[in-house]
Amino acid sequence: MLYDVIVTRPFDKVFTYFSVKERLEIGQVVFVPFGKKIETGIIWKKNVEKPNHEIKEITKVIENVILSNTSIEFIKWISNYTLAPLGSILKLFLINNEIVDCEVEKLNDEKINPTIISLNKEQKNAKSKIIKSINQSNKPILLEGVTGSGKTEVYFEIVEKFLEDKKQVLIMVPEISLTPQLEARFKKRFGIDVLLWHSKISKKNRKKIWHQCFIGDQTIVIGARSSLFLPFSNLGLIVVDEEHDSSYKQEDNIRYQARDLAIVRSKIENNFILLASATPSLETINNVKINKYNHVYLSKQYSGTPLPEISLINLSLNKLERDKWISKSIIDEISKCIENNEQSLIFLNRRGYSPLTLCNSCGFRHECDQCSSWMVMHQHKKIFLCHQCGAIKKIDLNCPKCLEKDSIKFIGPGVERVAEELKLLFPKKNISIMSSDNVNTPNKIKKFIDDINNKNIDIIVATQIMAKGYDFPNLSLVGIVDADAGLFGGDPRAIEKTFNLLQQVGGRAGRGKKLGKVLLQTYFPDQQIIKSIQSRERASFIERALEERKNFNIPPFGFMTSIIISSHKKPLASKFASQLVQLGKNDENIKVLGPVEAPISLLRGQYRFRILIKGNNRKKINKLTKKIVEIANLPSSIKCIIDVDPYTFM
Repeated sequence: MLYDVIVTRPFDKVFTYFSVKERLEIGQVVFVPFGKKIETGIIWKKNVEKPNHEIKEITKVIENVILSNTSIEFIKWISNYTLAPLGSILKLFLINNEIVDCEVEKLNDEKINPTIISLNKEQKNAKSKIIKSINQSNKPILLEGVTGSGKTEVYFEIVEKFLEDKKQVLIMVPEISLTPQLEARFKKRFGIDVLLWHSKISKKNRKKIWHQCFIGDQTIVIGARSSLFLPFSNLGLIVVDEEHDSSYKQEDNIRYQARDLAIVRSKIENNFILLASATPSLETINNVKINKYNHVYLSKQYSGTPLPEISLINLSLNKLERDKWISKSIIDEISKCIENNEQSLIFLNRRGYSPLTLCNSCGFRHECDQCSSWMVMHQHKKIFLCHQCGAIKKIDLNCPKCLEKDSIKFIGPGVERVAEELKLLFPKKNISIMSSDNVNTPNKIKKFIDDINNKNIDIIVATQIMAKGYDFPNLSLVGIVDADAGLFGGDPRAIEKTFNLLQQVGGRAGRGKKLGKVLLQTYFPDQQIIKSIQSRERASFIERALEERKNFNIPPFGFMTSIIISSHKKPLASKFASQLVQLGKNDENIKVLGPVEAPISLLRGQYRFRILIKGNNRKKINKLTKKIVEIANLPSSIKCIIDVDPYTFM
């Protein structure tokens, strides 16, 4: 019999094969010869007509591994929405030959042994509302609550309900940095091991988890973006924790928003989804406003302690000393914390030692050879590092241009420089940096968290990795070194990201019984966003931000697609980008803007041009995008990336 097969390669078409051994079902996983390799695929169609070319035989049929109809529907939906090839989407689900073709023992049936926890009145009310909502419909539910309000404990109660019904539960987190602490809380709460899914797990665990999800074992999976594509056959609940976090947006290869796809999956499979955040995204808030989502709100900290006081430090009036970055007010508060045996967090969302190096003789700056970006000095590793492509140069303080000795000076601070300043001020105290450069594996993350909880660290200096929902009861002070970072630039989401980031970071303080304090250093204390953060006027900020987006017809009120054209040859990239724009200018209801050079115009040796397509109808925008890319018939020397619902414009 002849079958059409989709293979896990970047193609949007089927390939025909035959099998004489058995009758295969749609969704059946098979291995097929493809070029000189054996590829994984699934049966897409059966009883097909013979094509006008020689066909090959299916190499192997993976017994009892058949993707469900809902999985196939989900694959089709993702491909239609993101405009990524079907084969590339399938690869997200099947991973590779090794994963699907292995024997996995069924889990020992662990008995859930939940610990009874005491909810406060507000949490009990939230739990009742969520259960009522689940019983009435499968609308997405937003669980919003101020930082420290106990959202996790509330959704634990909902997870318990689904586990009692022998259902699988997926807990999605924006980054693996959250998994160790959350894993420990789950184990303590339910008395069972949870499964962790992220890019750094071993091959053995990858196989085990994939098959346990497939055969329907009752389990809890905590995972990053890619956990959404595990082949759950008995999924009851998805929880998207920190749903606002931009890390849910995949920025490489296939570009998708994992939170949004989770909502689509829950709808296709008719299961339930809970979104949790202290700072919900504007898109989610708007969906609550138009009654697409249900909403549950926690207004108080679980501890009963009032939310920490937020104070502004006007750097225009409180001048910093030369080559110093921390104000006297923050230093004084750190001293008080040390006296009280409490911990402090100093936040700066800038990795490395210094973001810019400059020759004070000729003005030379260290720039990446492969990218149009400045290299960042990392003192600990003694290197200049490009944060775009990872290129490395050895530190040399002599200028390579004018040859002046010791003329390279460092401009501005990163977390390493701030930590250096603190070590001079508090030489006897333990000061540790938390950034993706040094806390970048599950074991390192776990050790760092344990060190904080065991009070082995007095002062934490951290980037945005610390704004991810951690709970440290002994952390009383948060000092934000540069509250203005992120306020300016061409990113339409910059203000929202900054507001959420600062509110989340500030929420790390005062989560125990002691009143916390947040200090923000700023040169723009009268900026509306800074004032809104200080006064906790989130509702008015949301109203203004949504009104702005409505005026500019951008999400959630309009739709956008970005096309990035790149090539090793700049004129070639420019020419084809212009060609795409001309092909798209026939529809009056859709705006095709550009092309313009990308802000990072050279990335990994590729010259880049951007096109932005805007309109009020996603289907029409996708149809136009697909049409112009196909008509243009781009040569192999041109790379074309389609980013539906872009988050960044770099």
